This record gives sequence, C-alpha cells and structure tokens, in this order.
Amino acid sequence: MTVRYTLDVSTTKFSSFARLLLRWRGSLWKSIYKDLLVWLFFYFLLSAIYRYALEDEQKEIFGNVTYYCYKNTDFIPLTFILGFFVNLVVRRWWEMLKNIGWVDNTSLYIAVYLEGTDDKARMIRRNIVRYMVLVQAMVFRDISVPIRRRFPTLETLQVAGFMSKEEMKKLTAVPTKHSRYWIPMQWAMMLVKQARREGLITDDFAVQELITRLREYRSALGTLLCYDWVPVPLVYTQVVGLTVRCYFLICLMGRQFVTETPHDAVNSPIDIYIPVLTISQFVFYFGWLKVAEALLNPLGEDDDDFEMNYFLDKNLQAALTIVDYTEDRQPTLEKDVFWSEPFPEPLYSAESLNCSNINPYVGSATEMHLSKESDVIMMPRMHEESNDVGEKEKPARKPMVVRSLSTISRTQRDPGSYTQSMKRRVSLMSNHVRGHLQRQKTVSSVTIENGELPLSPEFISDSLSDYNSVFKDSAPMTISVTDALEKDKLDSLPNSPTTNCGEKEMGSLQKISISQLHQLSFDKQPMARLILTELADVAEEDDVFAEQNVQPNQYENVIINKLTNCA
Repeated sequence: MTVRYTLDVSTTKFSSFARLLLRWRGSLWKSIYKDLLVWLFFYFLLSAIYRYALEDEQKEIFGNVTYYCYKNTDFIPLTFILGFFVNLVVRRWWEMLKNIGWVDNTSLYIAVYLEGTDDKARMIRRNIVRYMVLVQAMVFRDISVPIRRRFPTLETLQVAGFMSKEEMKKLTAVPTKHSRYWIPMQWAMMLVKQARREGLITDDFAVQELITRLREYRSALGTLLCYDWVPVPLVYTQVVGLTVRCYFLICLMGRQFVTETPHDAVNSPIDIYIPVLTISQFVFYFGWLKVAEALLNPLGEDDDDFEMNYFLDKNLQAALTIVDYTEDRQPTLEKDVFWSEPFPEPLYSAESLNCSNINPYVGSATEMHLSKESDVIMMPRMHEESNDVGEKEKPARKPMVVRSLSTISRTQRDPGSYTQSMKRRVSLMSNHVRGHLQRQKTVSSVTIENGELPLSPEFISDSLSDYNSVFKDSAPMTISVTDALEKDKLDSLPNSPTTNCGEKEMGSLQKISISQLHQLSFDKQPMARLILTELADVAEEDDVFAEQNVQPNQYENVIINKLTNCA
C-alpha cells in the first residue's frame, strides 16, 4: 500500500514534479477533496443567501459578522500547533518503521556460526529463524488490521506454516493471562544452546552473539508494540483536528464577499465568486493535517501505510534461504579480474559512460587556485612591536623555503664566512621586495645536514647567482648587490654610504644596498621584518657594535637608525 514515486524524482526536472501533482492514489487531492467539497458547499450557500435573500439592513448585519470573523481568525495559532503535531507524528512514524523487525542480519549470523550440512544442523537453523518470524506474526496480528484479517486466530498461523501442530499445542498450553510473544523466542534461544552443546557452534562467543541478536530482534518488536499501545495523547490529537476545522469554519463567514459594510478590510471592490486564495489555504492546511492523520497509525490500510503482509512473507522466505546457503554452496576461491591492476576500475555501459559526472571524495579547499609559483617560504609569525625592547622575542626558527617537489631548503649561514651569509640575505630581500612582496625566485638552498632531508639533485646544482634579481625601483642601481659583492665592486654601487656613517659601524651594513633597505617599511611589511631580524643576527655574530656597547636586543633599533641616517 506504500505509494512509491522515488524513480519519478530521481532527476530534478519541472516535468518530474508536475507529473507528481497529477497522481491520485495517496495524493493530496484524494485526501482532502471530500472536506473541500463540503466546505465549498456551505460557503456558496452563505454567499447565495447574502446576495439574493437578505435585505439591505440584514446585509449590513451580515457584513459586520463577516468583519468580526475575518478580524479574529488570527487568534487561532494554527501554524504552530499543526507544525509541532506533524513533526511529532513523522518522527514517531519513522521510529515504527525502524523497529518493524528484519531477520536478514540475524539469519546471516546463524548461517555462519551454526555450522553443519546434515539435516540436524539444517533443522536447527531453519527452526530458529522460523520462530523469529512466528513472533513477528503474533505481534502483527495484535496491532495491524490487514494481518488480523489474514490470521484471525492462532490456528490460521499453524495452517499457514508458521508453526507445527505440536508447537501450537505447546504454545497454547502455557498458563498465562498475558501475551505469549516470549515463547517462540525462548524456543529459539534454547536451540542455540543445544547447538553449542552438540558442537555445531564452536565457541561461546558465537553463542553470546546469537543470543544478543535474538534479544535485539525481540526488543525491536516490543518497541513497535509499545507505539501501538501508547499512542499520541488523545487530547493533543483532538486539539489539532479541532483547531484546523474551527479555523475554516470561521473562514466560511470571514472570507465572504460583502458590500454593505463600512469596514474596508472586508469591503472588496472586486466581486470574486470563487474564493481562490482561501481554497489554496484550505488545501495546504488540510493537506498538512491529513498527513499527520495518515501517519498516526501506519499499520492500517491507508495508501501510505506499511506493507505488513509483505514484511511477513519476505522475512520468512529470506530467512530460510539464508540459513540454507551454507559453506558447502560457496563459490570456488579464485583471483578476481583486477588481480594485477594497481588501480582497478570497473567498466561502464556505453549509455552511462558519458552521463556520469565524477565528483571525487576530496575536500572543497583543494579546488582553490593558489599562486602558480613553485616555491613557498615558511616563516615564524611576527609579533607586534613593543616599546619595551626587552619584551621583544626573536623568532625561534629560521625561515624555510619549500620547493615544489616536496623538498625542503633552509637559509643557513656559514659561521666562518660573513660574506656568504650576507649574500644570502641580500638575495632573499631582493627577491621579495618587488611586486608587493611577491617573490620572483627563491633563495639558493644548501643541503640540509645533521639528519635532515637534503634537497633534490636538480635543486642542489643550482648556484646562488641563478636566483639573484635586480631591484627595479626608483633608486639608481645598475648592477645587483650580489654581483657587486662577488666582484668586489663596492665602489660602483650608487648611494653607497661613505660620509655619514663610520667605517666600523657600517662594517657589515655597507655590503647591502642602503637606499633600498630604507625604502622598506619595517613596521608593516612582514618580509622586511624578517630581513631586519636576519641582519641583527649577522651583526650579533660578527660583533659589529661591540665597541659601542650595544646590547644584542637593541641591534634592530640601531640598524634602523643607521639605515635611516646613511640613506
């Protein structure tokens, strides 16, 4: 009795949902058309009385009553009450479906754990699953009208094959005033115990697993029985049904067309014989109510109720087939067709090959378009400047250049060579100042030693001069700083400081382009902040400010002052 339409909406199209509106079985139109016809009959009856049977004075009274009903319809909290009720009923309906009782999983456990191909082992397996279906049939008889019609007495269950005559006698012989649902489940658990005692089940873990599965199956049926035993409170159901019907009963008067009234809210200039908007509202709210009424008891005979007879038949057939399909019917073990393929890919039909849009299981951030540059510079996070120089902390780690082939390089200094360390810093600075700190090429990388991963050979062979770049700013530089250092052409550097700074004070600093460093904003640019830190480290190692008794934590401020004075 379940109305299936999933295939019709498998593809989102206007025509798909338009076809759904034309269905009748289980549709909105079928559920509300009787109520709508009754409402329209009384609406048109009142409209005819107003138009043809009342005098002018009576029409005025009719108009006042219409205005009163129209004004006070908002006092009924229709949307809140109906929405909450439908939400409750739908959740209850889904929980009933989840606890309907499926024997497939338990049957698989029985087929695996209860071994043996002889008739005795087969009988034990088949009787266990048959007892499970028998319990389900007994429960369904008490809660479902279709099953009650099919099996009006316990004798009909015996005739249908759910139990034998001897089992029927054993079942009815138990002296109890309550239901006997527990008896077949006890028989099934005793058979599991017997199978373990006879060696058909090899270990106690399998026994515990089977008992647990049987108990869970019985608990699900017990939950289903409780949903039938304890329904939604009657008062709540009455309130919702009465609210919706009273609302549209008031609308019979509140939505009438009147002319003999001083109230502009209901005095419409257009004479609409058919209340189109009110009919739409009736369809929506009454359809909402009919959904809840249909789902209150999904075990009945409505169009959208559960297929109870199918559940019983399917469970019995599937369970008996599963437990009979034991290891003696397993296929021969062989290599699959993808045995030698590292990335197996199954075939597609010709029709579906070009229609399948592959959407791989990857994160959404993988689709970002980042910079096309091959290298990435990783550096410590720079903290804000503090007035107290003593609170300033230096980065704990040196900046690193990550190459595109997953190799890691690090700017390292040779303690014995001041010139080489300064050349690396100047090259790093010159490559990152241009284009709003966008690097052109990365600093040359040396092989990482002391147990760290080396660079790939194609990058180790690169020389330092391959990565040098020339500043293209307003300052008049004609050659790169690194080339000048390598060729001892310091005198050819324009803007080299020779007058405003002492020779010792500029001992290390004169080997870089002072005018270019001055153009950096050390407070705002992170790369300039990095270069300044690196220069302070060089000054500390070479004791540049030793004669001035400058503390190491003040090197950066002194360097900035020197660069500003010498530029």
